[in-house]
Amino acid sequence: DMPQAGYAAQWGPDGRDDLGVMRALGANAVRLYHSFGLDVDEDHGAFLDHAAHNGLNVLPGYHTENANHPDDCPMYDCFDTWKAATLFGLERGFQRGSDWHPAVAM
Repeated sequence: DMPQAGYAAQWGPDGRDDLGVMRALGANAVRLYHSFGLDVDEDHGAFLDHAAHNGLNVLPGYHTENANHPDDCPMYDCFDTWKAATLFGLERGFQRGSDWHPAVAM
């Protein structure tokens, strides 16, 4: 879960500043692979703020391992699981006001 504050030394301005480097290289977006779903408990707001500061769009992704758990996705129907993961993610920094964080590309 790289977008959490615990990894700010890698992506943040006081560390390696990976997001700033990406911007300097001409990137305009960063794709996250496990920002919603299993084992995602940390706030992502600072990462999203720094991405927005650098003009980077963030494309959040789901940890799809839930699909292999019959209790989470009965008959591979993951709608309720993904909805719950999305709502939980909104509480962890992906929401600003009544909308997605401005850095999130939708």
